[in-house]
Amino acid sequence: MKTRLTLLITFSFINFYALIAQISTTEVYLLTCDPGPESYTMYGHSALRLYDSSSGTDVVYNWGVFDFNTPNFNYQFASGRLNYMLAAYSYNSFLNEYRPTKRSVYSQRVYMPEEELLKLKILLNENLKPENKFYKYDFFRDNCSTRIRDILEKVYDDRIVYPEKESKVKATFRKRIDEFHKGVLWMDVGMDLLLGNPADEECDFQESMFLPEYLMKNLGQAMVVDGDKRVMLLGPTEIIFDHERPVYDTGIFKQPWLWLSLAFIVVFLFTIFIKNRYAQNAFDLAFWSILTLLAFLMIFLNYITDHEAMGQNFNMIWLNPLIPISFYAIYSKHSLYWFWRAQIAFSVIFMLVIVLINQSINPAFIPVILILIIRSYYRLAK
Repeated sequence: MKTRLTLLITFSFINFYALIAQISTTEVYLLTCDPGPESYTMYGHSALRLYDSSSGTDVVYNWGVFDFNTPNFNYQFASGRLNYMLAAYSYNSFLNEYRPTKRSVYSQRVYMPEEELLKLKILLNENLKPENKFYKYDFFRDNCSTRIRDILEKVYDDRIVYPEKESKVKATFRKRIDEFHKGVLWMDVGMDLLLGNPADEECDFQESMFLPEYLMKNLGQAMVVDGDKRVMLLGPTEIIFDHERPVYDTGIFKQPWLWLSLAFIVVFLFTIFIKNRYAQNAFDLAFWSILTLLAFLMIFLNYITDHEAMGQNFNMIWLNPLIPISFYAIYSKHSLYWFWRAQIAFSVIFMLVIVLINQSINPAFIPVILILIIRSYYRLAK
């Protein structure tokens, strides 16, 4: 019995010292990946890398993973109910995801003393448990970047200090993501249409870290209180892959508001000068079909999905749930003048209140709303 106890104690000490030795040779890095060409990659990506030089273990912890085999995957994704998860896999496998797309990858070593490193490893192992690794993704509040920010803040408790001057600089969530839409202007219009009032809430220094590029930039300015000294949280930036970002043409002729304004002029002239009833009906069939699809999309995003960022959307005033009635109003024997009056009223009200509401409105919406008013007036005047 005594021999067994001695062996157990000896074995425990060996494990303890092996763990300490492993910790002392482990380095932690923040990995940041440039935006990609697809819509789901246009904001970039973040992950944590733990490299143990003594054992050669090189693992990346990635909170941006989801399971394509999830039942009803497409609906779960569209409705905001798809669970994202933390996955741990090799550093080389992580890099192989970015080689083909020619996206730059940056690495910054995280200041991590042994005590904090042990705490980080405990938190990561806890996060990897089957009951903990899944989480409900939130674009602004809970994603691959905010998870890293939050776990580092938890490791250091209240000892991470952000620059006071920078902390006072505030924008909105919408303005932050607009910086990544410069090369995809029509995508910017779509995002401004779908994102509701929550996107126009103030986004401070810490909250801006929901974007990987801001996580890299802002944590790079943070310091850690370590005893009686302050140390930079992140070390210098090392470029793992270096690729130039694409240069986009954002000139006047690429602006959506210009093309939609020209469309408004064409529709205005068409409404006045074209007397052919079939041509007018054909145009209205196409125009109100598009608005109907958008109205259904707004209903789905606001009332059926769990996408909090897309709720409380004032665009539902002009893209209102009554719009599908337009088909009956066009082809029925009943004129339904009340419907066309309602559409004009909703549009005018929206145009009047956009200066008062908190939600930012893309200028490309204005010519579309004017077309809606003109076509409603045409139907009213028949």
